[in-house]
Amino acid sequence: MPRPTALPRPLRLAIAGAALAGALALTVPAPAYASELVTNGRFEQVGADGLPTGWKIVEAWGSYKAHVVDGAGPDGSRALVLETGDLADNVTVGQDVPNADPTRPQAYRVTFDQKAEDITGYGGYLSTDYTGEIHARTTGTTGWHRVSRLIIAPKGATVQKLWPRLGFSTGRMLIDNVSVEPVEGDVVGANPLPTGGVNLSWDFGSLSEAPARYEIHRGSHPGFVPGRKTLLRAVPGVPFAEDGTARPDQRYSYKVVALAADGSVLATTAPETVTTPARFQDNQGTHVLSATATGGGTRVAWRLKAGTRGPVTLYAGHRRIGTYDADDLGVTLGRGRDKSATSFTLRDRHGRTLATAGLAGLQHPRIAATEDKLATIRAAIQQPGTPKGTWEALLSRVAKGLPAYNYAAGEAEAALARDAALLYLVGGDPAYAQIAYDAVIQAGQKMPLTHPLSTGNAGPALATAYDWAYRGWSEPQRAKARDALGKAAAMLETTWHPNMDYPDKASNWVAVTRGGELALRLALRGDGDHDMQERRIALLVDQMARHMVLAYSDTGWYQEGYDYFDYERSICAPGVFAALDAGIDALKAPWKRPQLANLLMHSVSAQPDRARLQWGVGYPTGSTAVAALSFSSVPEEQKAAFLWQYEKTVGNGGGVFGLLHYPYGVTAQDPDDGPAAVRAGLLDDHGGAYQFRSRYQDADDVLVGLTNRNHHHAGWNLPETFGTSLVGQDVTWARQPGKDTTKTELYSKPFVDGKVEPVVGKGRTLDSRTYAGQGGGFLSLDGSANYQLAKARRDIAVDLRPVAGADSVIAVHDSFADGAPHTYAWQLAPEAGTAITFGETESGARTFLFTKGGGYLKGWVLAPEGAELSVDKGAFRVTRSGTEADFRIVLAVGRGTPPSATTSGGTLTLGDTTYDLDDLKGHAPAWR
Repeated sequence: MPRPTALPRPLRLAIAGAALAGALALTVPAPAYASELVTNGRFEQVGADGLPTGWKIVEAWGSYKAHVVDGAGPDGSRALVLETGDLADNVTVGQDVPNADPTRPQAYRVTFDQKAEDITGYGGYLSTDYTGEIHARTTGTTGWHRVSRLIIAPKGATVQKLWPRLGFSTGRMLIDNVSVEPVEGDVVGANPLPTGGVNLSWDFGSLSEAPARYEIHRGSHPGFVPGRKTLLRAVPGVPFAEDGTARPDQRYSYKVVALAADGSVLATTAPETVTTPARFQDNQGTHVLSATATGGGTRVAWRLKAGTRGPVTLYAGHRRIGTYDADDLGVTLGRGRDKSATSFTLRDRHGRTLATAGLAGLQHPRIAATEDKLATIRAAIQQPGTPKGTWEALLSRVAKGLPAYNYAAGEAEAALARDAALLYLVGGDPAYAQIAYDAVIQAGQKMPLTHPLSTGNAGPALATAYDWAYRGWSEPQRAKARDALGKAAAMLETTWHPNMDYPDKASNWVAVTRGGELALRLALRGDGDHDMQERRIALLVDQMARHMVLAYSDTGWYQEGYDYFDYERSICAPGVFAALDAGIDALKAPWKRPQLANLLMHSVSAQPDRARLQWGVGYPTGSTAVAALSFSSVPEEQKAAFLWQYEKTVGNGGGVFGLLHYPYGVTAQDPDDGPAAVRAGLLDDHGGAYQFRSRYQDADDVLVGLTNRNHHHAGWNLPETFGTSLVGQDVTWARQPGKDTTKTELYSKPFVDGKVEPVVGKGRTLDSRTYAGQGGGFLSLDGSANYQLAKARRDIAVDLRPVAGADSVIAVHDSFADGAPHTYAWQLAPEAGTAITFGETESGARTFLFTKGGGYLKGWVLAPEGAELSVDKGAFRVTRSGTEADFRIVLAVGRGTPPSATTSGGTLTLGDTTYDLDDLKGHAPAWR
């Protein structure tokens, strides 16, 4: 499957860095500053549009303002004012500042004045592109204050983006006196986060060769001398890391020491001094408990939801261990004191269970590859069947080397390493362990470490390669591999993007970056100089748990579309399985809740091209990498039916996930003979998303997807109110645009005045139910708040029985009304190459006909007076104008000769079935 790309657009701003609340004092040396780089950083010049000259709106939605106000600045001059009126609103203003020297890393001092006026929600801030960015987030009401940060633009960066932003907030943020000046020499930038960490980035301009390692030192004043007592941590050759040991309301000075491969000191940065926030924000939303067997006993650690107070009691099995403060974060139990338990429970003062954990060890492999599972795989690949075919496909891919891995630099090498490592683990051939090692080292050398998604994409593959090939490597090889993983982990711990940081954790950014880092942390913990990383791991587990709760409906529906949950699940799964294998139960329920297997069964056809229902920015066809992962969450009674679907749509293409998660011992069952849940339609009133399927057999299966956008969260989204996706007869009869959102001819939905609806997320479901004995159902949807009309209603009956020779029939009544006249267009967009004719009259209705490859979609437009039928760029439209518009349309799909119908008023009859378009709710189709 082609991996979804992350292109710049609303809610996909490619920026990196970290968050900071309030004004922070800094003490810095006096470098030789170059001339000012920002255009109109004092906002004194204003264009005709009210925006400051040299600045532009980068993205904005909802109720917002961005304008220059006279006399609003700290010295009575002009200032930029950003305003939002709703917590879902956003406004971002931007300017690209030329990079002073793209041939090398370049340090900059960025300063600006900032003021908050009654800001609620997430807050306002100014951000830049790169790790170490300014993220001076401010909320509430404050006076003017100066923010100053040192950032590092990496080699090759041509511009530095400056983005004042007020997002997911209400209130006003004022910005003035924005300045960007290059800084020369050996420097470190420190960026305290509101949540307690301090993000650090540095550059050694005096060195011509890259250091092998860096030491991070922290003192109480700028003149401290780095030594053993000031050393916080050492990191491999990356210019960023986080100090996770900072305390509130402290003034810290930081220096970074560059080391040669032999450990000798090459250079030391000038100090950077910051003051941490007076109070740290605790955003933990999940109780997390872990229990790990170590050489000295059992280490039990916890991190509890923000606001949890009072004593907590730890139990080993059913035996009480002791009572502790909720903020203690953990206890080490000596041998014997753990009561030889394999499970642990943490309870509050009232005896309620907060979290549970199973005892885990630190031996490798740790991620989804138990000895029992490996033995099962070894036996299965000796017999004909899908596991053997999957194994042989992996052997072939690894044999081809990097040309078989069409990913970005670093990601490709990591994926090759992962696949080779599993071949080693299953087959025992040390040659595959060597391939895995070489690829891990190459990945560490090639990863650019300049974008969080690219690093997140590579991280899980690196983690699994290290974990699975560990026993086949020497200790020096393991140490070098840990450096490669450590670089990626350092990047991910310091990076920032609003989609990762907003309270809404639904974006794929969370799954990819936090899930990727979680896999790395769990693979590395306790190895070499890596400690148990308990606090960071608990934070990442919380992020992933909240993502799975917020991003997915119970049916598995995911706003960003099929390809993105396929993509993000394949990236975050190793971290989730590593956490579960580490005994961390906090991810069990969130992982299993979304019924992705059933969604896949209803959304992926048995056509040769594996055509799929579309929503979000999903593609109309493609492979199903995520399918094998769904075996871990599918209910037992549905597993045999899902295996039947998997064999048809994935087969030998499941890769490492297909070997590790294949349901060995399960016999495939035709879903048409399976449990009712896989035969009935899927109703998701929360998201306003519905999938219906006629049967599970071949290319003539009919799949129908309907959307209303009842819910909206941060991330990729699409205007799909009254959207339709229709697949059958080896043809996509109604498609959606995916990422080609500007091509209106690719939408299958109504338009108002030639445009999609201006709002998403405010639709309502008035009624939804399935039909007994078949896969169809009835929906009544209200889209008026999305279309911003007085009335926008859809009643639709999806009848997936054979009717009058057709395979299935869909009857829809869309009605619109508003105080002002509009032009309404009802549109279906079939796949390319579909022949479309229209205009014939049949029993008082006007008809249209789509044909391709022996299949047909025939439509009847009832009460056609005043309606104009047309085709434009391959899309069929029915257009009406006025203050009201009704569309009563019936669709029949099948092969051979299309049926004929009779009409009477608002009813249409096909064979012995009548559809009353004014009372579709009353339609009660007979069982098959």
